[in-house]
Amino acid sequence: MAEENLWTKEDSEGVTVGLTAVAQDDLGNISFAMLPKVGNEIALGEGVVELEAEKAVVEYESPVSGTVISVNEAALKDTSLLDQPDAWLYKVKK
Repeated sequence: MAEENLWTKEDSEGVTVGLTAVAQDDLGNISFAMLPKVGNEIALGEGVVELEAEKAVVEYESPVSGTVISVNEAALKDTSLLDQPDAWLYKVKK
C-alpha cells in the first residue's frame, strides 16, 4: 500500500519521500501534518507521517530506512503545499 501513497526518489544526498497523486486524491485537502524530526532514525515500515485531511486521518509507514536529514518545513506551516503535485515530506540518508 505504501507504494500507492508515497513515492521515493534517490539522489546523491539520500532518498526523498513524498505524497503520490493517489494519496492526495484519497485525502482531499490536508489540514494537519506531523512529520518525523530531523536526526531521527526511522525503519522501513515504521509509521512516520500522520496527515489529517477532509476525507481521512492517516498514518503512513516509511518506504525506506535511514536517518532523517530534512523535512518539508514549509508544508508544516502551510499544509496546502501538500496538495500540490509531487509534494515531498522528508528526506533520509540510508
